[in-house]
Amino acid sequence: MSRIQKLTINKMTLKERAKFILICLLSIIVLTSALFFFINVSGITILDIFAGADIIYYTWRDVLALLYLPVMGYADVLVFLFLFLPFTFRLTKLWVDFSNVICVYAVLAFFLTLPLSFYISFFPLADYYSCGLRGPFSGAYYVKDLKMCEQFEYHPESGSDDVSAIPVTSSDKK
Repeated sequence: MSRIQKLTINKMTLKERAKFILICLLSIIVLTSALFFFINVSGITILDIFAGADIIYYTWRDVLALLYLPVMGYADVLVFLFLFLPFTFRLTKLWVDFSNVICVYAVLAFFLTLPLSFYISFFPLADYYSCGLRGPFSGAYYVKDLKMCEQFEYHPESGSDDVSAIPVTSSDKK
């Protein structure tokens, strides 16, 4: 005996609908803010690289954030549509199909991030001098003239520590 169960949409109570609307509005605010933030941070860095700016702060995460902008935009639009369109099974099936495409893109973007960041590090940034790395996962300032590195606090090429500026306290005296 095979029985096909039909799905039915239950009507939401006023309290459930209010929670749903608040969650959707909060999601729209967070996703839209994230879009603007990553465009301002990562997008401008990549544009500076290709425009040939004098000083660039580059990290490999800029490429990942730039490649994930379409995913965040799709999620923002999807939440907006959830808020204003009624739930139907046909529309839900269409959204699931689009979500599968976006998930495949997100996985591909994740795996393309490493080769693209290496490409940007070696070819477009080849004309720049690095002002030093603090760690393997942190970014670095790239400048066109090595003398411009002096304006940054961290400059590993100097190598000399100025110990005379450290005050001597009573516990240090013997």
